[in-house]
Amino acid sequence: MNVYALGQFEFHVTGADSDAEVNLMTESCSCGVFQLIGTPCPHEVAAAIERGVNLYSLCSPFYTIESWGNSYKETIYPTGNVDDWILPNDVKNMVVGVPIEKQQVGRPKKPKIGRPRTNRWPSGGEKLVTMRKCSRCGGRGHNKSSCKARL
Repeated sequence: MNVYALGQFEFHVTGADSDAEVNLMTESCSCGVFQLIGTPCPHEVAAAIERGVNLYSLCSPFYTIESWGNSYKETIYPTGNVDDWILPNDVKNMVVGVPIEKQQVGRPKKPKIGRPRTNRWPSGGEKLVTMRKCSRCGGRGHNKSSCKARL
């Protein structure tokens, strides 16, 4: 990404797919990603690296350990027995079915044609070594051109 300084904390960032205006002081970007999820977008990261700003300082305080701890600081009471819950009739009578499968996008895959493969593929850098068999003498470990057997 190319970063152009407009001021001390304002930048114009151009990338392969989009351009954006970034303000590191207000922690905002014209693409709107930070405002949605609270983490810096690629435009803000490029501007922060250009200015030498710590990337963790741009994250929302909701992602700190203290915030997560405060979420569970208060007492959490159990919900009780399901039979004792007071529910409206429309919720009680609601039937939740199986989700409807959507048609996949794109062309359907062609079926595999031919005989299925029976030998295995090597995995993890492993090499499968097969011993050579000589067509002249029938011995293993060499071939016809390097055979030392008499005829």
